[in-house]
Amino acid sequence: MAAPSLGPQLKAGPRRILHVDVDAMFVQCAVLADPERLGGVDLILVGGSPSGRGVVTSASYGCRAYGVRSAMPTATALRLCPDATVVKVPGEMVRTKSRALASSIADWSPVAAMASVDEAYIDLTGTEGLHRNEPLVETARRIQRDLKERTGLDVSIGGAANRLVAKMATSFAKPAGVYVVAPGEEEAFVASLQPEDLIGVGPALLASLRRRGIVDMTSLRALDVETMAAWWGPDRARWLWRRCRGIDEGPIRGREGAKSISSETTFPRDVSDLGELERLLLGRVVSVAGSLRRQGYYARTITVKLRYADFRDRSRSRTLVDSVQSDRVIFSVARELLGDLRRHNERPVRLIGVSLTGLSDSPEPEQQSLIALVPPRENARDRALSAAVDRIRDKHGRVIAPGSVLADQRRSREGDG
Repeated sequence: MAAPSLGPQLKAGPRRILHVDVDAMFVQCAVLADPERLGGVDLILVGGSPSGRGVVTSASYGCRAYGVRSAMPTATALRLCPDATVVKVPGEMVRTKSRALASSIADWSPVAAMASVDEAYIDLTGTEGLHRNEPLVETARRIQRDLKERTGLDVSIGGAANRLVAKMATSFAKPAGVYVVAPGEEEAFVASLQPEDLIGVGPALLASLRRRGIVDMTSLRALDVETMAAWWGPDRARWLWRRCRGIDEGPIRGREGAKSISSETTFPRDVSDLGELERLLLGRVVSVAGSLRRQGYYARTITVKLRYADFRDRSRSRTLVDSVQSDRVIFSVARELLGDLRRHNERPVRLIGVSLTGLSDSPEPEQQSLIALVPPRENARDRALSAAVDRIRDKHGRVIAPGSVLADQRRSREGDG
């Protein structure tokens, strides 16, 4: 099915927003990557290992019926669903299908944006004429069929007059369905939900609500902004007051920038040796820094995360004056953060991760006056070297040996550039 040709027929009209969410994308990609083994298998866990190490990245709907959820330790998931097949994350297939999804949704509207590897927003405002003035739910179904044909993926689609309600509507469409909230019905739709259904209301805020006797949407919506501000501050109060009424005027941008880039790995055995942890850390740095450069970003904040054998997480972050993107500089900072974490806790580690935030399109510092006071950590040589490594990696399909970066770190410390 071909998407409509977009051109000068666009005209202003009521907002028509769709939220597209791939159903258990990592599971679907695992099946597409290995159809002979996984085709027809109902119980699939993606992430971790059959021995129970690691955590679940994604679970098939069959596994979810047993209570399995994402981010659950794989060992726990296997206790709940012992017949599940555990597979590795199909990284290359996920990247391929995510790119195909982005390309496909872009054909349906000039205003479309990927929100993550497996979800996107499409703004169809003003395109009614291109779609024969059909109801939004019918256009959503045509898009759903088109995406299936072009990507091989089953998607669920929520629709509404704004992004917030469209995203929440998607949960009512799963799996592989369409659910549209009619214009003017946003507030009534949100009123039918529970506080924990609101996007952005996490465990801490939910616990704070319950301590104050707010256990449903009716009691939450009965609060005025002043009371909320006294409890959580004015910014959070305004945000929550609008959220529980389904109010969101935010636009969908043609290219929404990533908020963070991260990579983590769970070890087959617990690790205590600092040198081994540094080598494992380097692998995560190479992964996130490569993703950062491919997307054309620079990062200001670097975070290292450790998960200990008792499943407790600890992390350290550092925000730099200037934004960076080279392996050498990111690893230098990450290594310092790892050292700080290990000085405070030397227990065995089961997982290590690195995340980059504060992303921008430019390496320039936010405060130009600081340039003279704080020399930049990263220079043109660092970026040229990383770019050269990326070209070699792309050409040969392999990661450059970690020792080359470790050696570069040692030369830098010894004054060898």
